[in-house]
Order: sequence, then structure tokens, then C-alpha cells
Amino acid sequence: MGLPRSRPDGVTPQPKGSSLLCTLPGSSSIGSRHPHGSVGFSTSLCVPTDSSDTQNNQESTKRKHHSHPNSTKLATASLVLGSPQYFNRGTVDSSINTGPTPPRSNSTSQSSKPQFDCVALETQILKNKGFSDAMISTMRAARKSTSARAYYRVWTSYKQWCLKHKMNFDKFSLPNLLEFLQEGVSLGLSLGSLRSQISALSILFQRRLAFLSDVKTFLQRVAHVAPPFRKPVATWDLTLVLKALQRAPFEPMKSIPLQWVTWKTVFLIAIASARRVSENSALSCRTPFLTFHSDRAVLRTVPTFLPKVVSAFHINQEITIPTFCPLPANPKEAALHSLDLVCALKFYLHRVRDIQKTDSLFVLNSGPQKGASATKTSISRWIKQTVHRAYVAQGVTPPDKIKAHSTRGMSTTWAFCNQASAEQLCKAAMLTSLHSFAKFYHFDTFAAHDTRFGRKVLQAAVGSST
Repeated sequence: MGLPRSRPDGVTPQPKGSSLLCTLPGSSSIGSRHPHGSVGFSTSLCVPTDSSDTQNNQESTKRKHHSHPNSTKLATASLVLGSPQYFNRGTVDSSINTGPTPPRSNSTSQSSKPQFDCVALETQILKNKGFSDAMISTMRAARKSTSARAYYRVWTSYKQWCLKHKMNFDKFSLPNLLEFLQEGVSLGLSLGSLRSQISALSILFQRRLAFLSDVKTFLQRVAHVAPPFRKPVATWDLTLVLKALQRAPFEPMKSIPLQWVTWKTVFLIAIASARRVSENSALSCRTPFLTFHSDRAVLRTVPTFLPKVVSAFHINQEITIPTFCPLPANPKEAALHSLDLVCALKFYLHRVRDIQKTDSLFVLNSGPQKGASATKTSISRWIKQTVHRAYVAQGVTPPDKIKAHSTRGMSTTWAFCNQASAEQLCKAAMLTSLHSFAKFYHFDTFAAHDTRFGRKVLQAAVGSST
């Protein structure tokens, strides 16, 4: 759904600096404990008033707006133009990615569209509560930039939806909200995506939308229509990949191309640490963030990195990488030693020494940015390439839809099957409990064990044949 060429619906031309009195209910959804109620404020609206805009606005005042009896007026004064960098138009985003999300249509030419400034809108919402500029800056920093961009995309999509259906964007209406969510269901959005949209719109309208009885009922019904199914079996085989890493083209590391050394090292760290790609991208090659010992290497993320959960435990957690068959005594142990991550890490650092332009552990190994810090996107691509190339090297068709994040589930699952304790699992993957592991990361890697029950039943045929 594209943005129209005119201003947002229902906004009348105002002289610069004119005031609009609006009300917002209090909420704690963005960290405030302001009591529920109305907050009066006045603000400025900067809108061009050319003839075409005036005509379009006159037409918009004739439109019939659908509203809820308990609707809440949003700060229309915050619908200003500018700041296109804060959102990507045309896509409904989710902070919980459970599958591909069909984009909402975007038919209007981007060059002719006004920009919806979500940052200004959120700032105005906080100003309405009486917060100072310094406090607003701190409040906005409480949410990670990726989450903020995801929320802003939802706000933009909801605004576009309101314009398309001639609904009033500046007021909260429960029927409008549910219709917007229903369109997402029709487009194939997952239950997690819908919950993310509700969270984003809760901040926009300063209401705890997820607690409304009709919203609860709607989500319960969606769970029946589109149940949150998760594939129980991993899409790729860790044993096959590790077997491939012990031979060409991933060996010998002292002579293979740097690209292959990078792929192998990144993959082994992802598997051995069970950490997220974002954490691996924040590792450093400098002391004290990387320390080698006789039997292990200890890594730490840089102080500027903020993990998904910002706490003293998560920020200061070390990644300890052990040696593996450090003194091989036979060919089998020699092959296993090729998976020694401490050794691989030393090889990698030696190979990138002459091109490294940053303190980041992982750097780009080719292209115009050669030697610069590798982004999360690059590291994710390297992990997927490693799995793909390993399958090709083994003469096996690579699986579809390999996800770099699957290394967390694969790593913790194999550790669990090999008798790793609950404490070890939770500490390595930085999980709060085994429930999180079972819900999000556990794969059924030993499904063949469950065949024993069926075989016991079928053994009845053995007795009947005698």
C-alpha cells in the first residue's frame, strides 16, 4: 500500500507554529509509569499548503471515518515529513521472525511519496508526558535500533492501511486495529508477526492492546487458523558438515584460500559457542577481549556491544573455546585435530594479519572494503556458505533455506544429547532456563531412538508366526 501524494488524512492546513490540543492515554509500554488518563499538549505542524494539498484536504474532510466509541486520539501534530532513513516502506516487519513475511503492497511511486517521520512522532508522544529532551533521548535508547526500525515499519504500514481504507489514523479504534491484523492474516503473517505488530501499535497509541479482551480472542483464533508450527528436525546435518571440515577444500588451513579459512573459523566458533551472529560480529582480536591459554581461548564482546538482553550477566559473559585433540597420536585423532578451534583461530589471525584494518575479530577478506569489520549479514552468509559447501564437498545435495541462527539450536541440541548439564547449556547459549532451550532451540537429532517402541509392538508378529 503506497503513501498517497497528499498529506495524511484528516490534517487541516495550519500556519507554522499553530497549536493542536490532543489527548493520549497513559501507559507503561515505553517505560513510563504515567497514570492512565489524558494529557493535553500543544505542538507545531509543518505542512506545505499548495493548491493541490488544499484540495485534497477538503476532500478528506468529507470522508466518513470509522471510529470506536472508546477511540483515543493520536497526536496528529506529529505526522510530519522527513527522516526517511528510519523505516523501510512496503514491508510489515516482525521482531520475531518465524518465517517469510509477505510484504504489503506498495503501489505509489516512492519519489512522489511524503515521508512519515516516526522518530518525530515517538518524540512527541514522550513530550506529551512532560519528559525533557534529555530524558526522551534516554527513553528512546532503551529500545534497540533494530526493534525501533521494526516498530516504525509497523507504524508506517498501519498509516498506509488507514489511508487506503479511508480510516482515521490519528485515533485508536479497536475495529480498525483488528481489521488491520486480519489483513495480515490474509497475507500469511505468522502469529509471532501479529504479536509484534500489536506491541508496536501499543507504543503508538499508548495502550496495552495485548490485554484487550477482543485482541486476546483474535490471537487465540489466529493460533487455530495458522498454528505456530516449528519444524522439529534440523534442515542440515552437523555430523556431515564436521566431517567435510576435516578434509579438502577446508584443509590444510595453511595453504587453502583465505575465504575458506574464514568460513571454517566462523562456523566453528558459531557451533562451539552457541552464540548469536550479532555477538560473533562484536568479538575483538585484541587483548583482553581475546586471550589464548594452553588449553583454551577466551573471547569477550567489545564494551560498545549491547546483547539482545542487556544485563550484567549477558554483557560480561565470556566465550570459552577448548582445544580439541591437541596432541594427535593416530590418523583419526589427527583428523579430529583439524576441528581444533583454538588452532583454527590462530591460523585465521595469522592469515588476516596483513589486511586487517580494525580490531574486529572477523574482517572482510575481499572487495573494496577488504580488511574492514564484517557485519552480521556477512557472518550469516559465511555460516550458510560453509554448510552449503560442506554438502557439495560430500557429494550431497545441499538443503534449502539454511539459516545461520540454526547453529544455536544445533549446538545446544548436540551438547544436550551428549549429557551436557542444564547449567552448561544455559550459560553457553545465555538462556534463562531449559524451557527456552526446549521451546526455541531443541532439535530431534536422534529421532531413530523413538523407533524402539514401534519395533517392540511389531515383534508380536514374531510370536504369531511360530
